[in-house]
Amino acid sequence: RLTEPWQFFVLGETSKRRFAEIRRDFRAATMPNPKAPEVQPALAKIVEDTIHTPAIIIVTAQGHDDPELREENYWAAFGAVYAFMLGAWSLGIGTYFRTGAFRDHPPLREFLGLAADRRIIGSLYAGYPATVPQKRRTPASEKTVWLD
Repeated sequence: RLTEPWQFFVLGETSKRRFAEIRRDFRAATMPNPKAPEVQPALAKIVEDTIHTPAIIIVTAQGHDDPELREENYWAAFGAVYAFMLGAWSLGIGTYFRTGAFRDHPPLREFLGLAADRRIIGSLYAGYPATVPQKRRTPASEKTVWLD
């Protein structure tokens, strides 16, 4: 099947600012006292980091009444994100994909003008890295099971 269920929302400068405010408000709502002076720097950092990210792309998947097709669409959209990330890295562009509860936040859906049958799968952040951090990865042999 060739369903191409993904849709990419690429944020411009004005949209990034609004997205940053929505992220900040979402995070503030999870805090016991979001008005406390000691949390203001963290909330301001969310906005600053977001608006200074060179590219932000919100990725959605088409829903479906059939649970099997809905799941297939969801994972196909993840595959599109992964392909994008690999392609970006081949050009020296770093990416970071964020998922989590924020993707179900009603103000985010409203901001994007999403139809009820679209599902946000995550936010993709991209830009040229100042440095490339070296992370220790678990060896593939510890993550692979060979069955005979």
